[in-house]
Amino acid sequence: MVHLTLEEAQLFRFLGEFFGIDKVIHRISVSVVCGGEFPAKFNSLGQDFYAWTKQRKCLFTIVDEESDPKLVVELAANKSDPIDHSEIQYQRHLKPILRARGVRYVTFSQAEFSEVLNPESTIDFTGLLESKLDIGDTAGDDPARTSES
Repeated sequence: MVHLTLEEAQLFRFLGEFFGIDKVIHRISVSVVCGGEFPAKFNSLGQDFYAWTKQRKCLFTIVDEESDPKLVVELAANKSDPIDHSEIQYQRHLKPILRARGVRYVTFSQAEFSEVLNPESTIDFTGLLESKLDIGDTAGDDPARTSES
């Protein structure tokens, strides 16, 4: 049984409607998302780095028709939460690792996601995601967007 917070469940539903529920994978490791291959510049980080990539999980990974990861989507920590050193390290390493593997990365802040959930808001999930991916009218050219979208 998969355990999700309310916000994670809401995000999962949005992603499932946007990409197709079978294209959204919950909590797979950074190592799996990257196919176990990392840019050479990370080799100097040693065994701790490789252990970290196996232990750290991406909240949601969007895959294409061949099950290749194309996009990682996460919720940002609340600004009122205590600073978590491991989370800072995660963010610092994750973005360049994913970029080097051709996987896009998007985070939604609490405020952004709350605005999408607000029925009186003029911002919808599709618009917010497109602005984060900077795809606008070129959605058909974006590798993160699948044909089922």
